Formats: sequence, structure tokens, C-alpha cells
Amino acid sequence: MDEPDESGRPAGGLVDSLRALIATLVGLAHTRLERFGTEVEEELRRVVALLLGGLAVLALASLSLLFSGLVVIAAYWETHRLAAAMGVALAFIALTAAAGLIVRAQTRRRSRLLGSTLDELERDLELLDREISR
Repeated sequence: MDEPDESGRPAGGLVDSLRALIATLVGLAHTRLERFGTEVEEELRRVVALLLGGLAVLALASLSLLFSGLVVIAAYWETHRLAAAMGVALAFIALTAAAGLIVRAQTRRRSRLLGSTLDELERDLELLDREISR
């Protein structure tokens, strides 16, 4: 029989095993929740940075295209102003279509949200299944 511990109960009993199991599960849950919070925070920072960068690129590109178009139209103002305006408009339409295709391709190829946390939880479940089946 097991020798008693300092409280007089047998050491290594069912209650102690359950306490150890609960402590382990709580520790695992705590670690996974910390990882979850970290991943959400990182994803939020990434999205904000992308939005701010995208807005800056959009504003600067719009201004550069506008002034470039005005330069082309001004250069051909006396001889072919209508052709220059149509050429600039067609170039803007082509650039808009290309940008739209790029954005659509990027939205289809997205990262798995909380992938690392979900992978860790799957590994934990596999380990628990192996421990239970012993």
C-alpha cells in the first residue's frame, strides 16, 4: 500500500492524480489562451499596417497618375488634345483593371487565422488521446 504523506492520506492517490491532471489542463489552457491573444494582437497590427500602407499608396498613386495624365494632355493640347485625353483615360482603365485583378488574387490567397494556436491545440488533443488510451 502507498505510504502516507504529511497530511495522513496515501501518497499518489486518486485525488492527487486528479489534482495534477486538472493543474496540467489549466496550465495548457492558460498557455493556449496567451498564444491566442498574441496571435490576435499580431494579426490586428498587421491589418492596421496594411490598411495604412494601402491608403498611402492609393493617395500617392492617384496624385501621380492625375498629374502624369495632365502632363500628357498638356503636351498634346494644340495638336491632338482629344486623342491624348482618350489615351490617358484608357491607360487609367487598364491600370485599374490590373490592380483589381491583383487585389482579387490576394484576397483568395489568405493566411489561416490563428493557425499556430489551432495546430498546438490539435497536438494537445493527440497527446491527451494517447495518454487516455494507455
